[in-house]
Amino acid sequence: MQPTTTTDAELVVRAKAGDHGAFAQIYERYASAIYRYIYFRVGEVELAEDLQAEVFLRMFEGLDRYEDRGWPISAWLYRIAHDRTVDIIRRRRKRHQVPLENWEGSCEGPEQAVSARLEHEELRRTLADLTDDQREVILLRFMSDMSVQEVAERLGRTEGSVKALQHRGIQSLARRMQTNAA
Repeated sequence: MQPTTTTDAELVVRAKAGDHGAFAQIYERYASAIYRYIYFRVGEVELAEDLQAEVFLRMFEGLDRYEDRGWPISAWLYRIAHDRTVDIIRRRRKRHQVPLENWEGSCEGPEQAVSARLEHEELRRTLADLTDDQREVILLRFMSDMSVQEVAERLGRTEGSVKALQHRGIQSLARRMQTNAA
């Protein structure tokens, strides 16, 4: 006999009814993916952890107002995460801050750590040059390991639109990385 998996919709109904276990299941199901999504956008471990916690706090506080419109709960979580990271990025630009990142790499020595850090920074800068839509698709597809169908559902787009954004984003990344290497 196979164990049954509770759907997001069932968990939302239970969480709305006050079942904290259902909320915990939603958290367990999406916490690491939301963290990766945020981290890759802000580049700081502590800030990503804080924003991840805020996403789930906002979900908990707003769950009574959540309406199932046929999209998975993860679409709402990614929207909250997106909105919060955009707010943070805008505030930083206004203050002209440069984030100091915590680097906890598993490099063998200082030379490898510096090299890995530079590659990471170059990729983040290059991603920042993409359009918002392209960057969103690339991050969800490759940093959050989502399928084209999952990305389309979360962003409310067609699969064809997601594939086109991914293709253009990858082409743009390749051109920029070649230019940077030259």
